[in-house]
Amino acid sequence: MGNTVKENGYFINYRHKQQGVVLAVALIMLVLITLLGMSAMRSTIMEERMASNSRNDNIAFQLAETTLRQAEANLLADPQSTSILSALSQSVGLGACEIALNSEDFTDQARWNALACNYVGTADAGITRAAHYFIEFVRAEPPAVLGTSPPRNCYYRVTARGYGPDINSAVTLQSTYKFNACS
Repeated sequence: MGNTVKENGYFINYRHKQQGVVLAVALIMLVLITLLGMSAMRSTIMEERMASNSRNDNIAFQLAETTLRQAEANLLADPQSTSILSALSQSVGLGACEIALNSEDFTDQARWNALACNYVGTADAGITRAAHYFIEFVRAEPPAVLGTSPPRNCYYRVTARGYGPDINSAVTLQSTYKFNACS
C-alpha cells in the first residue's frame, strides 16, 4: 500500500491520478535542447565560413602585394623608366603592362585578363588564376627654373590584383613609385 493514502475515509491510489505532466515537461525540455543545439550548430557553421573567407582574402592580399613588388622591381630595372619622353609616349619598355593614366577600368575583370601583365612566380596551392599588374606614368614635376631641364622627380602608379583560392576572392592594390632623377 505504498501509493495508497487514506483521505476522508477513502483509500486513494495516487498512481492512477497522475495525468502525464512529466511526459509533457520532458518533451518541452527536449525541444528546447534541440533548438539550442541547432542554434549552436548554425553559429559554428557561420564562424567557419567567416574564417574561410578571411583566409581566402588574406591569400589574395599577399599575392597582390607580391605582384605589386614584382611590378615595382620591373619598373626600377628598366633604364627607360627615368626618361620623361619615353614615359609620356608609353615606350618605357614594359610592354602591355604600361598604360595611359586613368585609361583602364580596374573593376572590369575582362580587361585584367586581356591587357595586364601576369605575375611571374609560383603562387600557393589552390590558386587557379594568375595575378596581374598595370603600370601608369602619372607625372613629372615641373623644373624649378623655367627653361632648364635638370633632373626632376617623376611618378608612376602601379596597380596589382591578386586572387585567392575561392573564385570570389580578389584584392586590388595600388602604389605610387617615385624616381628622384628623371630627365
